[in-house]
Amino acid sequence: MNEQKPIHYFVCSKGSDSLGLTNATEDNTIVEYFDSEEDVDLAKFAKIVKSKPNCVQKHFIVNKGNDYCAVETDSVENSYVFSVRLKYRIVSTLAAGTATIESFIEEDKRLENKLAKPERQPGFKLRDADGEIIPDGIKFALQILRDREEDENDEDEDETEGLSKEELLYHNKDWIGVNSFMNDGKDHFLCGNVDYHNSFECETIDDIVYLKHDGRYFYFDIDGETNDIFIGKAVPAKDQRVQIHYTDDSNICLTGWGGRVYVACEWVKCSYGAIGLDNREEQLRWGSPMKLRIVRL
Repeated sequence: MNEQKPIHYFVCSKGSDSLGLTNATEDNTIVEYFDSEEDVDLAKFAKIVKSKPNCVQKHFIVNKGNDYCAVETDSVENSYVFSVRLKYRIVSTLAAGTATIESFIEEDKRLENKLAKPERQPGFKLRDADGEIIPDGIKFALQILRDREEDENDEDEDETEGLSKEELLYHNKDWIGVNSFMNDGKDHFLCGNVDYHNSFECETIDDIVYLKHDGRYFYFDIDGETNDIFIGKAVPAKDQRVQIHYTDDSNICLTGWGGRVYVACEWVKCSYGAIGLDNREEQLRWGSPMKLRIVRL
């Protein structure tokens, strides 16, 4: 039984199909309909909510098609407009009382600082986590850092017994790999692997550092249907380049050239990660960029 009070929706009848009662955010709701924009009266809506003590009292939602607005019942001028993509997170946390309209407004401000800074560093050099420069042509692996790194020291000794020094280096870690299962003549693309790595290197051309694998360059296919990072024989054009950014802990993240959206890794299976630019609104707000550690081979 759901013990949480339902949240009150006021829905434009012309867009009622967009509500789509398919998840907990919407299943636990009270819904009233209005006919058009002219019928939106926030003060009236607030009175209706207050007359129903068994629903969430602090906020209500106004829905017009794919546009949503959270409104504070006691102060209807305090509102927050959001998209359908953010609906589940915002409505569920407002209903649970774990977020406020003010917290989402502050989150909007913090989002600017989460985006990548497009400016290039003059004289950029690729460096490992110890700050040592990686010369062109030197082989290295790219380790994907995620939450499991925090548990490495707690792993069972039986799991590592008998492993060689090299095997221990890669055991129970996540790595950038190259998806080589495509046989349609297209360039291969990067993916996340567990316990297995490919080797990479860099090349500096006209003061620009390019990441490479097996003599081929990382690039984005700007005319393609996906946001994957591919590897190809040609030096990428400016709008195809991959830009490298250092994190505060001397690891790296990746974006498109001059872009502000970081590359992310979504683990679609326990041993396979889909790597690419992820500009979904929920990812930009609450997701984390893929952070990489350079490991010399």
